[in-house]
Amino acid sequence: MGRIPVESCDARHVRLDGRDVLAFAGCNYLGLSFHPDVQRAVRDGLTRFGLSTTASRETTGNTLTHEALETELAAFVGQEAAILTAEGYTANFAACQALARTCGVALLDSKSHRSLRNAATAAGMQVFEYEHLDATSAAWVIEKYADAGVAILTDSVFAADGAVAPLRDLLAALPRDRAALLVDDCHGFCVLGRAGRGAVDHFDLNDPRIVITTTLAKGLGCYGGAVMGRSTFIRTVREHAGVYRGSTPVPPAIAEGCRAAVRVLTTEPWRVDRLRENVARIRRGLLELGLRVPDAAAGEGAGAHVPIFTFVMEPRAKMDRISDSMRERGVLAPVIDYPGGPAPRYFRVVVNAMHEPADIERLLAELRRALDSSSPAPANAAPAAGVTALARGS
Repeated sequence: MGRIPVESCDARHVRLDGRDVLAFAGCNYLGLSFHPDVQRAVRDGLTRFGLSTTASRETTGNTLTHEALETELAAFVGQEAAILTAEGYTANFAACQALARTCGVALLDSKSHRSLRNAATAAGMQVFEYEHLDATSAAWVIEKYADAGVAILTDSVFAADGAVAPLRDLLAALPRDRAALLVDDCHGFCVLGRAGRGAVDHFDLNDPRIVITTTLAKGLGCYGGAVMGRSTFIRTVREHAGVYRGSTPVPPAIAEGCRAAVRVLTTEPWRVDRLRENVARIRRGLLELGLRVPDAAAGEGAGAHVPIFTFVMEPRAKMDRISDSMRERGVLAPVIDYPGGPAPRYFRVVVNAMHEPADIERLLAELRRALDSSSPAPANAAPAAGVTALARGS
């Protein structure tokens, strides 16, 4: 399955070929992209500011809206300060350009998002890998390079397999000085922690070596990126990160929408609760179908809240047949080839807070029907680590 030509969408459906299809895909985890307060804020922002600031924030492209959003984001996640970037990918570039001033080595989880590797390389850092989710492997590499200054760069929740990084153990592996733990929280923000405050909040970590990057386009349902951490580090980003200083910021109308989305997070905590209920419901259903899902206790219980479920079937052509069959019957469960998954191509099924129990039952029923209609044969591929499953039969 390649790019999907979506004609329109809401929090639960996409319109394809003139037909509404129930969708379990994407990353709009709380449905905030369609919240009326968020959309109203964007419309009002367009009237006030137009489409773009048309300039860098450090020249004439700054607004009070950008500054307010930074303050509100930092307060929500429990950090001292934040700085906005054009989007989530460039948040990692901005953070690494600041980290490279004291850390000569970047140590990446082997399945980290490609933006982390690209950012560290572009910043001139030496890049090494440690084994996926293995803090002991990271500590072994750190012993060899601590004198150069080391930054561990990791996703909090890995987008391709839903695995959760062992942040507490990774932090413990770092030296006290010239060290940092960069947590790319794109898929943990609005999902993990108290009322969606993110992975660092979930692990109850408070350490000056922690830097958080995130997108505003996934759980928050808007657009843009942010770097968050101690005030001194954020000041370094502002002064020395060329990707921040030389780029046009998030359009102020979108920043107004982000501010509204953060307010919704604080006033409608039921959205995070409902997401977690839906995650539990779909996990139970997949287990009943004979699909293997990870231990919910992974990541100090974070695994129980991750809405990403990936799985592989053999032969691989079977996945396309099942996905196409389900789509014809009005349910989108996509097969993708995004890097870092359990195989070159795999199912990635995502549930969000707006899905109704009946939606989940329909997904599971269609998946069961598609599995039962396929010819039986043993599936002999071993399941990968993380949120993976191996379908019975082929």
